[in-house]
Amino acid sequence: MPDRDADRPLAGPAGARPAAADASPATTGGRPGTARSVLAGVLVATLLAALDLVAAAVAAPALVLDLELERALAVPAAASVVGLVLAVPLAARASARGPRARLLVVAAALVVAGAALVALAPVPTGAGGDDPASVLAVGAGRLLAGAGAGALVVGAGATLASTVPAGLQVRVQAALVLVTGVGAVLGALVGGLLADVPAGWRVVPLLAPVLALVALVLLRSVRSLPRDAAGPPPEVATPLGALGTRVVLLGAVAGGVVGAVAVAVLVEAPLVLGLERPLLRGLLVAAGVLAGVVGVVAASAAVARLGARPQMAQVGTVGLVVAVAGLVLLPRLAGAGQATSVLPLLLVGAGLGAVVQGTGLVVSLACPPGQERQATGALGAARRAGALGAALVVMAAPLLGAVDGTGAGPQGVLDRVVVLGGALLLLACVPLLGVLPRQGEVRHPPTA
Repeated sequence: MPDRDADRPLAGPAGARPAAADASPATTGGRPGTARSVLAGVLVATLLAALDLVAAAVAAPALVLDLELERALAVPAAASVVGLVLAVPLAARASARGPRARLLVVAAALVVAGAALVALAPVPTGAGGDDPASVLAVGAGRLLAGAGAGALVVGAGATLASTVPAGLQVRVQAALVLVTGVGAVLGALVGGLLADVPAGWRVVPLLAPVLALVALVLLRSVRSLPRDAAGPPPEVATPLGALGTRVVLLGAVAGGVVGAVAVAVLVEAPLVLGLERPLLRGLLVAAGVLAGVVGVVAASAAVARLGARPQMAQVGTVGLVVAVAGLVLLPRLAGAGQATSVLPLLLVGAGLGAVVQGTGLVVSLACPPGQERQATGALGAARRAGALGAALVVMAAPLLGAVDGTGAGPQGVLDRVVVLGGALLLLACVPLLGVLPRQGEVRHPPTA
């Protein structure tokens, strides 16, 4: 899913005001109807990105079976992440330099083209697996669809601050977070439901173009806004300056690891759960997503309760340990027909949610005054970088299954890389979070 932290105002205990709060009335309100239409378009675009990403991952096992993918088994889910992550900074720059209406049209066109490629992917005619035409169609299609979804969210969000009153910005950001969670849950359920019918995985990518066109219709007022009323351009510079502060650097390292592990689990979990009963597989992934939401809420409450004490970072440490336990249990307990399959997904989801929220709150409270937004942007950029790296690794790892001496097939190699690599990376972050509060002065205790 697109990480909005780099482009959104920091809301919460750090006290940073939204960027639009200092704008003139001419650039903050617009017509009420325009504000409602743009807000609805942004919410639909956010729903699209989350739903498409998770639905594609849940339906991937059926696609892998029908197209006889072996070494390319991780391509359907991972390629979406690659396209989405790469599109975010490019779309931000394009939105700052040219008409945003044009960017939205191009983004929707990418979504449609990607969906068509996947839906029309040819069935292999030869005896061997990994037919080049099938792999190319699926990989390119998912890459384009992910890029289009990411660009659509960025292009729509660039206009949000100028059309929604500044006093409602915090509520809007909360709504975006909620819609992201709802989209992920719906994606898991829809992906499992459609994958349960013959060739249903070909229908899954067609959901995104429908939502993209709906978002485009809702955002049609963007082209009628004067350039000076289109709001400030999005921040396109990479927030590297904030990394000069040690507390932000440590938090960014932890954020990058969490982003990598989250993507690796998203790709791995549907494959390791088996091909039987796809709807159940979707329900299990949805449970993991909901567990992540619970982890975020629990971490927020825990940090607020601990106040300015150094133990705040222990919230993230506990989350790391919980996520490691879930990773270790994933290949042991997950499988078709096992009631215990949900346990590792619950642990991983709750643990990663707690790490993201706990670390983000501690960094925002301990970073130098006035750098809250830059620090939040640095954490978001680090998570995107980690997600991109993990997507590339999981696509390449199954290739080692064909090498003599590895002792495992493509699926076995992928399992080892995700479980062992993810667990080691998470454990390496434990000492980083242990010293996190000591690297910056907590200026004020957070509130619930």
